[in-house]
Amino acid sequence: LIPSPVTPASVAAFLRNALVVGLDKKAVGQYLGEAGKGPVPGKSPPSWERDWFHKEVLTTYCSLFRFERQSLLDGLRMFLASFRLPGEAQMIDRILQAFAESCGRVCDEGPEGHTKLFSPDPKKASDAAYLLSFSIIMLNTDQHNDNIREDRKMSAGDFVKNNTDYGADITEKGHELPPEYLVGIYESIREEEIRTEGEGADGHMTVERWKDVLRGPPGEAEDQSFVFASQNDGNDLKELVLETVWMPILSAIGGLWGAPPIEPDGEGGIQPPGSNPHRNQGGMLGAQGARLGMDMSLAMLDGVRNLGRMDIFHQIFGCVCRYTGLLGTYDKDGVDRTWSFVNSVEAQSAVGVAIQIARDAGDALNLEAWKCIWGIIFELRDLKLLSGGVTNNKKGILTESEPDLLSQSSRRDWMMRLVKGDMGD
Repeated sequence: LIPSPVTPASVAAFLRNALVVGLDKKAVGQYLGEAGKGPVPGKSPPSWERDWFHKEVLTTYCSLFRFERQSLLDGLRMFLASFRLPGEAQMIDRILQAFAESCGRVCDEGPEGHTKLFSPDPKKASDAAYLLSFSIIMLNTDQHNDNIREDRKMSAGDFVKNNTDYGADITEKGHELPPEYLVGIYESIREEEIRTEGEGADGHMTVERWKDVLRGPPGEAEDQSFVFASQNDGNDLKELVLETVWMPILSAIGGLWGAPPIEPDGEGGIQPPGSNPHRNQGGMLGAQGARLGMDMSLAMLDGVRNLGRMDIFHQIFGCVCRYTGLLGTYDKDGVDRTWSFVNSVEAQSAVGVAIQIARDAGDALNLEAWKCIWGIIFELRDLKLLSGGVTNNKKGILTESEPDLLSQSSRRDWMMRLVKGDMGD
């Protein structure tokens, strides 16, 4: 599973994907904590057993986490969810040192973070992150060890006192950790234990693991050939979910609008609904279902567009336009088509969605989508529903809000040229 020649980057990437490849979390922690072997005169051990190799693996492993825009505690929870800390104090020390150097600079409390509670000096910030991380782990053990009596457990005051000021070499004046910040950490640990054993290793996702996956690795690994996870795990996961659920959601919307389920076309798309998709007037829930269908359609179209999946966006939009019942072969006369539309709150809801998307996200629509929009508008006009007509006292579904820019004779001339196909100069 590890390419040859073995490098610290390839081993770090392998361990980083421990849960994906089924590694034991305890074994991962044991390896990360190993110091490695020093040089031996006349018989040096293989490079992957050397001390420098182990150090580089640990450093690279920590760099493969995204600690930006989160607190030190959240970063520590995410970090410790990937393996189990070994029992030897020296191993724990090495791992936490590497974690602190990677997280202490970029987390919210670090020099590059939002709250900047640690010293602006990166070295001092890493030292503060190391001491606070060690204290958090001790607190975690203290609060959740059944062998420690309640009256002997650490209090919030003790935790604040131990971590407010780490001395002049680490805590600069004005950068003492605020009591309310430390009390917040204390309460968080007391209410939610940091677990590392038995979670995630059996295939179940924990909250910390989900955060880890959604944030994704921070950058490209040195060995590009050995990166199991995508460099954009968060977007990849969202797109994977989208590709899986958009058709069922669209079928659910059709159900709310009284339409038959959509059918895949075998090429990753869908077969368009027929010219009269509303098989049962009133849908599943009548007006309430129609409104729910509108909300679901708008939310899905907006979300898909924000993800940049315009191929799916255009398929969903085209299907919504056909749910209006205003596009198709027009095999019924005008009276029947008018009656069907006027008495279908579902079809009217689909029109509302199509018009709102055209208004709010017109730049995202392609040529076929605009053809659908104009087809809907022309059909409403032909059915005397666009502006209501004289007999309805101008009470229609849509109303033209601007006067015609062309005179009557110019409009007539334009329509004749349009019919004849004479659109030249």
